[in-house]
Amino acid sequence: MTEITKTSKPSPKRKMLWLVYLALALSGLLIIGTEFNWPHIEKWTARTGLALVYSAFALSVSNGRKVGAIAAGIIWIAAIACWFV
Repeated sequence: MTEITKTSKPSPKRKMLWLVYLALALSGLLIIGTEFNWPHIEKWTARTGLALVYSAFALSVSNGRKVGAIAAGIIWIAAIACWFV
């Protein structure tokens, strides 16, 4: 009998750049909603809640990768910037 050996290389960790792209899209939505006075986005509780929910999602999906922290940072920078604009 012949022995079958696996010689495949371990797959490198996939980069989850879609988290950053989604954070940028949500940040744009927050800023545009603030500028155009959309009633559901204009409230500070809505902006903070969206930032909290998305950052929890990004950090849990990324499993400790740096891209999750970057995505959470992007959304929080936009939420804080909306308070000062």
